Order: sequence, then structure tokens, then C-alpha cells
Amino acid sequence: MRCLTLFLCAVAPVFGAYVGNPASPGIMNVGIFSGRNPMFKCTTGYVGDYTSDKRYVSEQELGQEAFRHFGLHSQMATASLIWVERFELFGMAGGTKEHPRWRKDLSWSDLAAELVDFESNYHFSWQAGAKVILLQWGQTYFTTDFTYFAVPRSHKSFFRFLNRLNLPLETERQRFSIREWQVSAALASRFFFVTPYAGVNYLSSKLSIKSGLDIPPLYYTNEKNYGYFFGVTISITGRLHLNFERRIRDEFAYSFATMAVF
Repeated sequence: MRCLTLFLCAVAPVFGAYVGNPASPGIMNVGIFSGRNPMFKCTTGYVGDYTSDKRYVSEQELGQEAFRHFGLHSQMATASLIWVERFELFGMAGGTKEHPRWRKDLSWSDLAAELVDFESNYHFSWQAGAKVILLQWGQTYFTTDFTYFAVPRSHKSFFRFLNRLNLPLETERQRFSIREWQVSAALASRFFFVTPYAGVNYLSSKLSIKSGLDIPPLYYTNEKNYGYFFGVTISITGRLHLNFERRIRDEFAYSFATMAVF
């Protein structure tokens, strides 16, 4: 187990929303309070997701090279409904904290970024989506899924221009929001209690910074739309599951999740 965790955390050179095992509707076939292969099952769990770089680029000239990295750290509770081991509706809710890193070699056109202060604490975020098993050959599954992820504006997280200069000015806080959606296709195959999976996804992500006094709104989108992911699910008695995941290219992220089936 230790070697597996180290492998998933180290394979990418640096690092969408959490995908999870796309075959989960099929491999979660026993519940704590339900028999084997019931028509409906429910799951609950926890997801810890760390994205070191969303790979944002500016839609306008101002601030085009401001971010060296813009990452997210999310901790969320999950719940889902599985129907006939083929279709799963899921939702997540919890908190997300952002952590940007500024570029050190900014041009004159990006000098404004040096005058920006940023503050973030855990604030509300949510995610929802669906998974569908399209084909199955024995214990091998071909699946697709759709996910929508949102971090609404909050007074706990904001940009503030000129704040780094320590001038006696009360500048306006510019709150921001994140909206993204992704579609994925993947293969998963079960070997006893271990189910590895891998797939590709299309991600569209947007960071919107609210306008301030004499400061226009700023918009950032992800530089790469296509990426790939892989992971493994370890099933404990068929009712409890641990999941490890890595996502690469469209963003650099890794996740850990636990799930219980009822």
C-alpha cells in the first residue's frame, strides 16, 4: 500500500475536478444494509483533493503572466445514488482554499500584479455529476461521466490591489469565483479487491475576479483542455472503498477518497 501511494504521488513531473473510479456503479455491488446486487444503493464518503496548478491563462492583456501557479485544496463530503449497477448520480459539498504563486520575472505590463495581495481561507464549494457504464466485458468496464464544480464568491477569499505597498489606503476587496465542467471516458478492470482505472477528459475551467474601483474584472481560463487521469480503488469487504487518483496535463492534481456503500 505504501509503495502504491508513493507511485501515484510521484509519477507526474509537477501536477478538473476529482473524477473517481468510473466503474464505481459496478464494483460497489454490496451495501452495509442491503444485499448483493440491489436495484438501488446509496454511498457516502470523503474526498481530499489537492491541485498544485490549474494552468490558468488570462483572457485579456492585463495580468497575462501574473500567475506562476494557481492551486486548490478541497475537502468535501460526498453522497451518491447508484441504480442497477450501471448509473450513478453524485454530489459533493465542503470547503476549498486557493493558493496562487506570483511570477518573479514580470514584464512592465504585468507590474500591477506585484501590487496585488491575495487572501484565502476555506470557503464553500460544491460538485455534482453522473457516471454511466456503457459496456462491460466480465470485470472490465468502459464508462463515461460528467462533472460540474463550483467555488462561489466569498468574503473569506479575495484579491486587493496596492495592499502590498502598505499605503494608508483602504482598497476594495475583489472577490472571485471558479466554475468548471468536464467530461471523461475511461476503462477500469477489477482484479479481486483491486480495481485500477485510466482515462482521458476534457476540462473547461474559468476563474472570474470581480471588478473594483477603477479596476476592470479579470478572467482566466485553463490553458490545456485535454488531460488524462489514472488511479486505483481498493475494496474492503465490498462495502468500504479507498481510492487514489492522479490527474495530469490539463491540470496537476491528486486525490484521496473513502466511500461506504449502504
